[in-house]
Amino acid sequence: MKPISKIIISFIVGLLLVMGVFALLNGWITGSPKDTHPPCDRLPSVAEANAALNDHENLAKEIEKLGEGIKVEVGQPCSDDLKRGLILVSYDSKSDRDAINNLLSHSEGFGVPIHLVKR
Repeated sequence: MKPISKIIISFIVGLLLVMGVFALLNGWITGSPKDTHPPCDRLPSVAEANAALNDHENLAKEIEKLGEGIKVEVGQPCSDDLKRGLILVSYDSKSDRDAINNLLSHSEGFGVPIHLVKR
């Protein structure tokens, strides 16, 4: 093999590594984020989550206006304890998620846990 071809191969491998690191740092490779919620025994009751949603109806409407497929509702994420609830925000795209996070970071929230779920 000629020395020039080794240099070209090394350059291409180096370039691919740099592009891979760049993509990883920008979140292009990681896929959709995985959200979690507090343990089920620490969640409020469904009635408390409903009251929080009713008390913060304007915030829920603001969130839903951020994207056509965004929905805010009370969710019951614990199949073994249906008395526990939280605010469930479902969305369609990464840009929806980013907009939701931005709005929530500048608000006081609902007073109960919020769980973001990509459809």
